[in-house]
Amino acid sequence: MVEINFLGGASEVGKLGMVMRLREKKLLFDYGMAPGKPPSYPAPAPPVDATFLTHAHLDHSGMIPWLCRKYKTSVIGTRVTKEISELLQKDSVKISKAEGYSIPYSSQDISNALNSWVDINPGDTYELEGTRIIAHPSGHIPGALMFEINNDSTMVFTGDLQTMDMHLLKGAKPVRCDTLFLEGTYAGREHEDRKTLEKKFIEQIDEVLARNGKAIIPAFGVGRCQEVALILKDQGFQVWCDGMGNAITRIFLRNPGFLYSAKALNKVHKRMKEVRTSHNRRAALQDGVVITTSGMLDGGPVLWYLEQIKDDPRSAIFLTGFQVPGTNGRQLLDNGTINSRGAKEKINCGVKHFDFSAHAGHSQLVRFAKACKPEKIVLFHSEDRTPLAEELKDFAEIFLPEDNKKLSI
Repeated sequence: MVEINFLGGASEVGKLGMVMRLREKKLLFDYGMAPGKPPSYPAPAPPVDATFLTHAHLDHSGMIPWLCRKYKTSVIGTRVTKEISELLQKDSVKISKAEGYSIPYSSQDISNALNSWVDINPGDTYELEGTRIIAHPSGHIPGALMFEINNDSTMVFTGDLQTMDMHLLKGAKPVRCDTLFLEGTYAGREHEDRKTLEKKFIEQIDEVLARNGKAIIPAFGVGRCQEVALILKDQGFQVWCDGMGNAITRIFLRNPGFLYSAKALNKVHKRMKEVRTSHNRRAALQDGVVITTSGMLDGGPVLWYLEQIKDDPRSAIFLTGFQVPGTNGRQLLDNGTINSRGAKEKINCGVKHFDFSAHAGHSQLVRFAKACKPEKIVLFHSEDRTPLAEELKDFAEIFLPEDNKKLSI
């Protein structure tokens, strides 16, 4: 029997944290925050013996500096996750100061947390007094892991999961286990065939350029910028990249073993132009294809580009990921407007949406779960777990935990 308690992220996508009690030891899997203005946070974590961080996205890593300041705990994850989470956390502190809200740690706390880090690579084992934790790639972003916990039984905690090979990295492979902790972001939803989606994406950029328009492509800096750049690599476009994606690409290239093809990404990186100055920004707009942060239009250089093209019917903005309710990106899709400089602004250029998700779709999650052959499945990180639970209950006992309610499994 294992006792678990979700501090956040059980029945929502965001601010994930799960405490697992194994005999006398407590393990924490992820400890994030939900980015916003201001962010929202999980319940306070108790003292734990070790923290396992699946990947760097803020909804998984955002509260690690607070945790390390409050407790002496080792943080186990890949060096890629360490470098990127530091960058994202420092950016959050910077944004909080600019927007006038507080977050519960400082830049110094972020730097100090690095002293708690234990690097682990896919295939490595971490030993903790009778418990063996083995790292496996989760396919979500470079450096992302899922963890196999071997004690009296075998358990797997997926973190965010992608089972399909992408341009940037390979998909996750099933791991045999007795209990599977499975994310369900896309429960009940399927992805469009990826090759078909990419073909449409390229064709519609071509159409925009053919009528002398500009193609502005908002993308998340970690993973999505690089994936989109790889999709466009052989199309003959002069592509520019603006924002944090440039720094993230350099981190990836310093850690080539976490990539599907470091050679391909390096080739794209050399071809693609970086925006570093306001003069570069104007040149990028003139060339017509710009990948830029932020992916949900809630800040960053994308807002400058939107201001330039918003009344140009020849141009278009190409959203490349899920748009969370409450963000400018979702508002643009639903209402054709964004909030800018304190006012609602109408966007009159074209708006296209292509969901190049780094999460497994419903059927992919089902296939992965079946291949793991678990007796029990714990579903988390989902706005609606019911469709997935209904399909998985045919071959496993299903648990649907709620935040801050202890559960024995």
